[in-house]
Amino acid sequence: MGEVPVPAPLVWEPTAGVPRDYAQVSGDRSAVHLDEAVASRVGLPGVILHGMYVYGYLATYLGRHAVDHGGRLVSLECRFQAPMLPGVPIEVRFERGDDQESVRVEARQWDRSVLSGVAVLTPAESHDAS
Repeated sequence: MGEVPVPAPLVWEPTAGVPRDYAQVSGDRSAVHLDEAVASRVGLPGVILHGMYVYGYLATYLGRHAVDHGGRLVSLECRFQAPMLPGVPIEVRFERGDDQESVRVEARQWDRSVLSGVAVLTPAESHDAS
């Protein structure tokens, strides 16, 4: 049984409209995601991305990568360390974890860590037998 390779680094830049669009579909209309003045009043450098948007984007990237290599994404656990802003590139790096199925995830924005976590990517056949 093989293993799913570690994904290539990912760089993406959510546009300024992402928080508004995500608020529409998710129903999360928290002002820190939509209103610059409110975000500034609470000490943020601008409107921030929804955590679930970021998580979903990463899960989709990892899931597609796993499927493209004959596997599947089993789990993704993330810890948000700092707010992420739209219009600024997010760089995500992946490295093999402590075992052959785990992959460490680290996202950086402005050269600081904003998210860390672990994904489990398994070959499809490891789940087909159960």
